Amino acid sequence: MMNEFNPDGKDIRFIDSHYRDLFRIPDGGTIQVHYSDDSVVIKPCKFIDEYHTQIGNNVFHICQFAELLERNGSYCQAEPEIMGDEAAWQVGRDQYLAIQTCEDGYDYTLFDKEFHEIDGGQLDNPELSMLEARAEILAGFGLQMRELRVQVYEEVMEKAEAVLLMIPAIIFCVHWKTWMRMVISRAKRICSLSVPLNRNVK
Repeated sequence: MMNEFNPDGKDIRFIDSHYRDLFRIPDGGTIQVHYSDDSVVIKPCKFIDEYHTQIGNNVFHICQFAELLERNGSYCQAEPEIMGDEAAWQVGRDQYLAIQTCEDGYDYTLFDKEFHEIDGGQLDNPELSMLEARAEILAGFGLQMRELRVQVYEEVMEKAEAVLLMIPAIIFCVHWKTWMRMVISRAKRICSLSVPLNRNVK
């Protein structure tokens, strides 16, 4: 996706508070922010100009961002490439994305916060890296600027499978309750019809 602020495709520069270069990432790339509480958040970045970058939903002067991290005992690094065949992330606060490699590229599924499937499909481009595939998939859903948190792929899929297994049970319960209401209603009608007969019995 073309960045109107960066027609020349310049890299995004990250520095410390003394303006020493730390690393660079391509426009649209991601960083890992390591916080003092040991949490790690993946933030997408967008080039604004040589001294300003959009990180997540906020625009920072590159020195301002460096000072903010240092003041809070945090640090950032370029997100490393994923070498495995599967990965999963929490996307923002209310969605999850799971990706695994396949012969033709990547299979993916997007879930809501309750692990119900929202959408899924296959990205037919095996030449892409896992990070590139994730970026393309997220962009397709308009989620490319959401913060990400790494999840365990197996745990995400197990939770999604548990939700699927619950659906028949829920349907059974609904039908069972409907059946019981019908039985009770019929029993009440029978009782109401039998009352006059009982009154005539001597």
